[in-house]
Amino acid sequence: MIQIISHTYKEWWDRIIKWTTHEEVTKPLMRYREIEIVEEILKNLQPKKCLELGAGYSTLSFPEFLGESAKWISIEHERHWFKKIKDMNRRSNVEIFHIPPNRFPWTDEHKDGDYSDLKDYVEFPSKFGEFDFILVDGRARNDCLIKAYELIKSDGVVVLHDANREYYHEPFKLYKHQILLKDYRKDPGGLWIGSKGREIMDVLDVDKHLKYWRETCVFGKVLRI
Repeated sequence: MIQIISHTYKEWWDRIIKWTTHEEVTKPLMRYREIEIVEEILKNLQPKKCLELGAGYSTLSFPEFLGESAKWISIEHERHWFKKIKDMNRRSNVEIFHIPPNRFPWTDEHKDGDYSDLKDYVEFPSKFGEFDFILVDGRARNDCLIKAYELIKSDGVVVLHDANREYYHEPFKLYKHQILLKDYRKDPGGLWIGSKGREIMDVLDVDKHLKYWRETCVFGKVLRI
């Protein structure tokens, strides 16, 4: 209950700031319970090379939890958003690349973009070799999850944001170890964590977070957290 109170305060304080200043709070565009999971994974995993598909305020925040020699590579398809995040970045170990779509408007039924729309975006990270951690939070997420399976090390971890969307679930079957955290929201939000060869509990207190997410499903819709 203390955690629910804390998250309720943080979520509503952010909204008050946005309403009064008309400016975004520069935190990852996730709920605080989702942010804390990614932070916990990064702290425990201590990855040396990370990939983020879909740049954002997370690009400015999550690398804080990396070691000094670690690298964070972020890929973004939208030019103006890419420029904004790149201009805000102050970390020398963060590289942000703009890879424009091959075709627009998107041709898939969910208007998320598919491989034919974003082939260069999906394939670009291959030039960097294998990764220890991959965050999928941009376009063409099904295709990015398939590519992530090719690029992640056997003991690495892949995280998908907005896993409440069931049309992202097909590639999950590729991964031997996984956990899905869904909540009351029908479209945005939710996290999926997967790995080829590593138990998720090695890098995350799974039981604690499952219990909290169950509680959130009861109270979260009322409190809007």
